[in-house]
Amino acid sequence: MPDELTTPPVVTPPATSDQSFINPDGTYKDGWKDALLPEELRNEHFYDSPFNTDVKELLKTAGNQAKMLGKKGVIPITDKSSPFEIQEWRRATGVPDKYLYEKPTDLEMYDIPDTFINEIFDEFNKLNMTQGQVDSVMKRVHGLLKSMEVEYTKAEEDERKKVNQQILMDENTDYETNSHYIDTVVRRFTEGWTEEDIVKLFAPADYGDGINSKDHIELKPLFRKFLVNVGKATGEGRAVMGETGGKPLEDQLHEIEKSPEYLTGYGKLHQEAINKALKLQQQINKQQGRPEYIK
Repeated sequence: MPDELTTPPVVTPPATSDQSFINPDGTYKDGWKDALLPEELRNEHFYDSPFNTDVKELLKTAGNQAKMLGKKGVIPITDKSSPFEIQEWRRATGVPDKYLYEKPTDLEMYDIPDTFINEIFDEFNKLNMTQGQVDSVMKRVHGLLKSMEVEYTKAEEDERKKVNQQILMDENTDYETNSHYIDTVVRRFTEGWTEEDIVKLFAPADYGDGINSKDHIELKPLFRKFLVNVGKATGEGRAVMGETGGKPLEDQLHEIEKSPEYLTGYGKLHQEAINKALKLQQQINKQQGRPEYIK
């Protein structure tokens, strides 16, 4: 009797559990961490989106990290690195999300705009620069600006000395008289002004050195000539201190010419009055640019 044929038992595959926490497309269902991860790993950012949006991404990242086991140091990132790997690399190498920075206090001429700082720091961050690298770069920037200030100030001072020396040579003995003209004219026609406003009269409003600024220092001789001419034209002469007091030259001359010594006097007193009148007339002619002995 032939062996009886037996039908092999049918193995029924286990039914798909309704408790699966993975969707058909590989993404996670709500509560998957509590169901699949040990408690001590549930708060790790490694398992959060956007680093691991699905099982495929999780396995890729885990595989890459497995390759790193046993290797020393930080593995450089590449254009194929995942966002999580980039974040971990930045954290390990000390790239901050935001840089600490204080503007220098020793710069007097230059002020680095906040918008420029923010823009350049954004670029530094994209380049994964560390805080130390940014500090080094900004230190060099500050040093460059400071050296430019020092060079500018020195050039300005050298130019000022050169111009002032030339003015002294050109005006010679008239320098003191001309300076009085300038001071008198400026004070007269800026009555009620503050010192700051008077300085601004000779320079841009945003520059504090006035007529002595480097940009305007070459105009200083011309300004002096202009103000001296104004003083002469308006009779703002330099007073001769002495017996007649600090009066304008013209007033002193008129007083002498009306004095008894000058009109009806004789001898020494008459001659002294004539000499005083001649001296005053010479000074007036000189100030007004006329020959000294023409009245």
